[in-house]
Amino acid sequence: MKKFLFIVAAIATCMTANAKYWFSGSIGFDNLSLYTNDKSAKTLDFSPAFGMAIEDDIELGIQLGIVDDHYYVGAGVQQEFSFSFAPFIRYTFLREGDFNMFVEGGFDYTIVSPSGYNFWSIAFKVEPGIRYNFSEHWSAVAKCNGLSFTHMSEPEVGGWPGESFKNKIGLGIDTALKLGLVYEF
Repeated sequence: MKKFLFIVAAIATCMTANAKYWFSGSIGFDNLSLYTNDKSAKTLDFSPAFGMAIEDDIELGIQLGIVDDHYYVGAGVQQEFSFSFAPFIRYTFLREGDFNMFVEGGFDYTIVSPSGYNFWSIAFKVEPGIRYNFSEHWSAVAKCNGLSFTHMSEPEVGGWPGESFKNKIGLGIDTALKLGLVYEF
């Protein structure tokens, strides 16, 4: 067992000895108002990410997500807070000057805590993206949500805390665009 652990530690050291480390993140704000009724929502999203390039075309990373939603219905307010943890692997398949095209695959585990109860979801996803290098250390990234498979546990529609939960399994493609900055060190 000691030999096995030593071999794993040696491989990990060799893989990360020449690795480039990077920090990335995005901050978002969304305000939604519906004209047909008296409903609106405000969302604040903070998503830092950290990773390393283990080869020229392969990167490993972890993204955290912190989202605070406020829903306003008439005179009432419902707050929903979520935290997500998303490890991923990124493969760059095309390099043209300062532009790189990549595909990113991983999973996302999210815990959502609306007023009084919690539910969770786990999603496996594949996202395409483009990276533009401004300089040696700075670049911009744009990604689409791509293809995802989600398993979710949440209260039944109209349910209250403590009632039975149901599972949702879905497969979808989304075109929402996410922008972020990357700093390599």
